[in-house]
Amino acid sequence: MYKLLQQPVTVLPGIGTALEKRLAARDVRCLGDLLLHLPKRYIDDRQTIPIRELQAGDEARTQGRIVHVETRGRPNRKQVVITLEDDSGAILSLCFFRSPFLLRDARLSPGRMLSVRGVPEWWRGTCQMMHPDWQPLETHKGGWQPVYAALAGLPSRRIAGLVQRVIALLPAGASSSLDKIVPGYPPFRKALALAHIPGEQGPDTPEAQKALERLKLEELFTYLYLMKQKRIQAQMAAPPLVETGLVQQMLSSLPYPLTEAQNKVWQEIQCDLVSGQRMHRLLYGDVGSGKTWVAAMALLSAVGSGYQAALMAPTEVLASQHARTLNELLQPLGIEVALLSGGLRVAQRRKILAGLAEGSISLVVGTHALISEDVRYARLGLAVVDEQHRFGVRQRWQLAERGEAVHLLVMTATPIPRSLALALYGDVDLSLMRGMPPGRKPVTTTVVAHNRRSQLADGIHRILQEDGRIYWIVPRIDEEEDGVSVSQREEALKGRFPEAGVMGLHGRMKPKDKQAILDAFSDGACRILVSTTVVEVGVDVPEARLIVVEHAERYGLAQLHQLRGRVGRSSEQGYCVLLPSPEASEASLARLKHMARLHDGLELAELDLSLRGSGDALGARQSGEAGFRLLDIAADAALIRHWHEHLPEFKSTEEMIRFWRPMAESVD
Repeated sequence: MYKLLQQPVTVLPGIGTALEKRLAARDVRCLGDLLLHLPKRYIDDRQTIPIRELQAGDEARTQGRIVHVETRGRPNRKQVVITLEDDSGAILSLCFFRSPFLLRDARLSPGRMLSVRGVPEWWRGTCQMMHPDWQPLETHKGGWQPVYAALAGLPSRRIAGLVQRVIALLPAGASSSLDKIVPGYPPFRKALALAHIPGEQGPDTPEAQKALERLKLEELFTYLYLMKQKRIQAQMAAPPLVETGLVQQMLSSLPYPLTEAQNKVWQEIQCDLVSGQRMHRLLYGDVGSGKTWVAAMALLSAVGSGYQAALMAPTEVLASQHARTLNELLQPLGIEVALLSGGLRVAQRRKILAGLAEGSISLVVGTHALISEDVRYARLGLAVVDEQHRFGVRQRWQLAERGEAVHLLVMTATPIPRSLALALYGDVDLSLMRGMPPGRKPVTTTVVAHNRRSQLADGIHRILQEDGRIYWIVPRIDEEEDGVSVSQREEALKGRFPEAGVMGLHGRMKPKDKQAILDAFSDGACRILVSTTVVEVGVDVPEARLIVVEHAERYGLAQLHQLRGRVGRSSEQGYCVLLPSPEASEASLARLKHMARLHDGLELAELDLSLRGSGDALGARQSGEAGFRLLDIAADAALIRHWHEHLPEFKSTEEMIRFWRPMAESVD
């Protein structure tokens, strides 16, 4: 079964080269990746309501016979209008903008019966639905239907069709290594099927919940196994990296002395580096706590001892930021920092690769490009991985495996409760760095209700008059997805604040385009930046004074804390405004109010754990957290702790490897 899940998505009909590239950009490369794109919610499609019983604003399914198909409106705003009539004579208009192709669809001929689902509204006395989901009545199956977030431009229904094809490819008796040792759960194949279509009784049944938990166990056990293996690898001899005076020279050039927290973790790191045993340490430092200075000292220890050092970041934006910061710190010491990323020209890349291979480049910063097959290091002594939660356990080790017994320091600003960190990151020693550098003020955080948002405009005008910068965070990129999109909000803010040079940013842009927009934001050509959470790490603009987060209840407190850390990065006061959606529950609003009063990331992580620990992660979790696709480290804390303490025992390492290797190769 695992070999089948590793097959490329192109084995499915309808996925060609262009779509394959778009899916790969969203980390969907094989059939297993597609199956892990779980529904964000389910629709109870078991009932069909007569047209006359439809209620405005309440999504529902109805049916009727097509009596008329026409186009209306101006040439540049034409819409296709399909009129349905049911047995009682009630009329429903289906309206589709920019959809002339519907006129050529034989299934939409007068006299055909349609089943439609949408949100009814009344316009000039007529009930209508805008862009409803539709299908011929004879093909409507009913039951509970999955709704997927758009993926590489594919709508939910297309994704559902692809997923069902993959499930159909799995043999009826297909099993997982884990099926044998987790009694009480459905087998892996059945769990996959139930997670995508939960059965007649819906997603809240014990069976459906067990199916989702079973899939999470596949991911968790694989992670814990790999973690164990890496812990064994970490316990080996390594060359001591002794501080040679470069660190002291750098410290004397800093504008502020190290904080007590920075000094403490530096002593822990320094002890590891000189111990003669491989360092494998996780450094948690709150947003703005000064992790980069600590990392710079470790990098200098390697370079001063005659070794090379490399720092890997998950995005080009963050890698470029690190390269600039380190060059400012280290150029006065005669150390140049090279930047290696996917956006380099061929000649530049070739020059850097040659310098790393021959040893003339002693310090390099980069993205995943640092672990590309053609990258060779002459004498790599230290690997630093920043924002490690963006990398899988294998990826964060790959850089350290580019040399012999390379020391590894992984860093994150994503807060996680200490007890849970020890379970998730048992392959590392843990250093906690709390507190803020001198001159920084806690960011003032406010939750603004939907009916008070007009007051926000006054604050925005004041920030703009003081030449400040503003981040405006939205949950989605595409208009067809639920929630506010980058383009929609960008256009609205341009109309409201024409002098602010409003620009939009999201993760699907080309690296050079993203960097151009960030440069414009930094130098003031753009003073309001509309963005997805792509700015949550690595963007350092001291002039940024305000961050506004729409639909704030959708994010975990840890991610909101990361976003809040983008402002207040100077001596000026920073502000964070959380805008919950009108549908936000009382519990969600209470959670955001807790966020407003707490400023310590670890306290927030403990609170998030207690508030969300019993919740359902499906559809609400923030993907990529701790490198997981399915697990939510807050909602699934009890599950993680239990299996960390009750992993199966094996008679030998070889037996453990034989058992877990197929799963590890397919999931990681």
